[in-house]
Order: sequence, then structure tokens, then C-alpha cells
Amino acid sequence: MPDLITLGPWLRRFLCEYIVTERNLARNTRKSYRDTFSLLLPFVSRKVRKPVDRLAVSDLTSRLTLQFLNHLEEDRGCSVRTRNQRLAAIRAFARFIGSRDPTYVEWCGHIRAIASKKSMPSPVGWLTKAEMETMLVVPDRKTRRGRSEYALLLFLYNTGARVSEATQLKVRDLQIGGDNGKHDLATLHGKGGKTRQCPLWPETVRALADQILGRSADDAVFVSRLGTPFTRFGIYRFIERCTAGVPDLADRKITPHVIRHTTACHLVLAGVDINTIRAWLGHVSISTTNIYAEIDLTLKANAVALCEVGQPSRGRSWKEDKDLMTFLKSL
Repeated sequence: MPDLITLGPWLRRFLCEYIVTERNLARNTRKSYRDTFSLLLPFVSRKVRKPVDRLAVSDLTSRLTLQFLNHLEEDRGCSVRTRNQRLAAIRAFARFIGSRDPTYVEWCGHIRAIASKKSMPSPVGWLTKAEMETMLVVPDRKTRRGRSEYALLLFLYNTGARVSEATQLKVRDLQIGGDNGKHDLATLHGKGGKTRQCPLWPETVRALADQILGRSADDAVFVSRLGTPFTRFGIYRFIERCTAGVPDLADRKITPHVIRHTTACHLVLAGVDINTIRAWLGHVSISTTNIYAEIDLTLKANAVALCEVGQPSRGRSWKEDKDLMTFLKSL
């Protein structure tokens, strides 16, 4: 079967050349695209009863694509956001083929015409300051392992770091213990290769300094009990263990991203302007950060009080001020 008809060579060029060299997409985005086709190809193979290596471009029809998206939601239990994320990868692949072979322009149009499903944004979960302080007490700081876990949890709360940013943090990314009057900082490597610096609290600096003592610059800051760098899964499990140690949080799902939301909400309550919070969290658009300005009832109550009905009137109208009217007529 010619290479221009078979799906495999197109997919190899898309995953290994196009999104890496031409688009220079972030590593996590590439993994997401890879995972999409790891699920899609076996699904299409079963439907058309062909081996994966013999699938043709024309086998990936819009009808099968819709069936695959329904399979994600109904059989795999994926959310609408995940469904739309997988669809975005398939659309990008269709656009790649259609832009390079005119015979597939019509096929590309059918795939790209599949609409994203509208989803309601989930409410932002976050912890109060008292709840966060209770979680910080859970690690047993009398042990080295407990001090390591305390440093990780405090770092997540201090910086609002994403899980990937915490796992990638190296000793060289910390600027602490300087005597030149500068702030203690952590350099975070975020989405799309972007970096940002976050100031550290003195308590965070003390906890981190204990962790990196005697370590080389290329070592990971946060390591597991086996001495290997923390993984994303490891940090999720760690947060689950901390949550289990707080009875008041037993019925709530607390994740590392909830800690990130908590940092943002506490900055809002402290009166930090929204653009500073955007830079703190590493958001590209301030519209992403605006959700934190809408979630606190205290802020909403203060806003309502400014326009409360039934407040006393300011007094008589300026038109009834005879002295003022006389002055205006004299002009």
C-alpha cells in the first residue's frame, strides 16, 4: 500500500517531525498527542477489522471519530474537557495531512467539522488558611522523611507551582541563603518552556535548605523515600496521604492543583492585584487568573454592600442650591 494512503507514515511524520521540529510544541503536549493516537488507532482497528499497521487515512472517518469520542466519555469515563482535548489532537493531525496532500482536503474538512462539546467549568476548589495550616502539620518533622514531605507541601503552597514544575525543580533553580540582600527565589520551568521566579518565605527557605544540603546542582530538590526524584503520581499520592490525616477534609478531593488554587485565592484575599497573581502562577492570559477574583464570598459581599438598596440619600440636589445656581447664571 503506498505511503500516501497508509495512515502509519503520516502519523510518524506528524508525531516525530511536525509537532517537534516545525511546531516545537511542549513536551507534555507531545505526550498528550501520542496518548490520543495510542487510544484511537486500536479503536479504529477493531471497528474496520484491519491491523493497525494497515490502516488507511480514509479509514479514519468522521463517523468513527465521533464513535471514538463517545467511547471516551461513556466507556472510559473521561470528562468533556478530555474529550475535547483528544479531538483537538485529531483535528491537528487532519490539518497536517490536508495541508500536504490536496487529495485529502475533503477528508480533512469532515474531520475538522466535528464540533467541540460545550462543558460547564467546574467550581474552583481551595482551602482556607486554617485548613492549609492543618495539612502542613500532618508530616512528622521529627523524621527526615517528614521534613522532606513538609518542605514539598510548603513549597507548593508558597509558589503555587504545578506538579510538573515541582518534579522538575533542581538544586540549581534555588537562589537561597545569599548575603547580598537579594530575595530568596525559586526558578520554575512551566508550560511551553516558559520560566518564572517566585519569592520564597523564610520558613520555605529553611525547609528547602535542609533538603539540599550536600547535594549537587543537577540533583532534584524533592526525592522519594527511595532517593529517586518525585513523580507526578508520587506527589498526588502524597497529597492524598496528607488529606487523610485531616478529618475535616475526609469527604473532599484535595489534589496538588487544589493547593495551587489555594495559593491564588489567598493572594486575592491579601489584596494582591490580579496581574501580579497572573505572573506568580505563570498564566499566559489574565483571563485565566480572573476566576480567582470571583470565588470568594467575602469579596462578593463587599461589592454588594457598595450598591446596597435603602442607603440614606446624600441630601438635596445641586439644582436646589441657590448660591450655586446664582454663580452659574453669572458666568
